[in-house]
Amino acid sequence: MFCQEQFPGGHLTSIPNQNIHMHLMSLILKENGAYTRTWMGGLRLDSHRFIWMDGSPWSYDDWLPGEPNDTAGVEDCVEVLGNGKFNDFTCWEPQAFICSFPLDTCAGKSVTSCLSA
Repeated sequence: MFCQEQFPGGHLTSIPNQNIHMHLMSLILKENGAYTRTWMGGLRLDSHRFIWMDGSPWSYDDWLPGEPNDTAGVEDCVEVLGNGKFNDFTCWEPQAFICSFPLDTCAGKSVTSCLSA
């Protein structure tokens, strides 16, 4: 919800390929000073299939061994752990996140003014 409220067309980011995955891990390290658990825009459907909230195809993943395991039947969201591996987890845990949004959302604005809007 935060991403949608702050940026028209915004959503938690997807990881459609290894290149994006590595860029996002670099961003996490740069912004936090360390790798940290971070929400991504992956969601488990009732069919137990995963989708990206932005509608992009689920064509890449890098699950931690033994994951996804849907512990207690309540792990429906996707986080990236400090080691870069995907993990399914409960959706209500507060932690870092990365928003993606269309570039035209901030057209003509500096990054600072866009992010503080």
